[in-house]
Amino acid sequence: MRRNNALVSNHFKKSSLIFKNWFDKNANKERRRERRIKKAKMIYPMPLNKLKPVVRCRSARYNWKERYGKGFTFEECKSAGLDYRYARTIGISVDSRRRNTSKEAFDQNVLRIKEYLSKIVIYKDRKEAVKSKVEQYKGVLLPIRNEPKKIESISVEEILNY
Repeated sequence: MRRNNALVSNHFKKSSLIFKNWFDKNANKERRRERRIKKAKMIYPMPLNKLKPVVRCRSARYNWKERYGKGFTFEECKSAGLDYRYARTIGISVDSRRRNTSKEAFDQNVLRIKEYLSKIVIYKDRKEAVKSKVEQYKGVLLPIRNEPKKIESISVEEILNY
């Protein structure tokens, strides 16, 4: 308490006296694991995760960082030679709300889609996939490669002669 104020009389409900507990933490962990395995079997041979676009974080503080977005735009799918409805069926995430703000990001995401298309194999049906004994991909599709920029040193003489 600070200053010369009246003491507050808190009118709590009975529910506020009940504490939350997490005694089912291990059980929930097991349930999540079972759900992941069940989902993997259902969508076999498709990868577990969908392909996501690379976007820049918002605001001046974070816009130097790249992260995964929610989905590709309709224009990005069209430039890659895909219909966005078909793209959703082959494991590409599409977001109707996202807008393209820069040409560089647009081209980068179109290249991501094209690279993904060059690496996937589309089967006629599930039986054909099972017969080929292909392994399901469980990692992140086409991870972001943050390569450090090369900095060249300049001698003092070059600066003076400039």
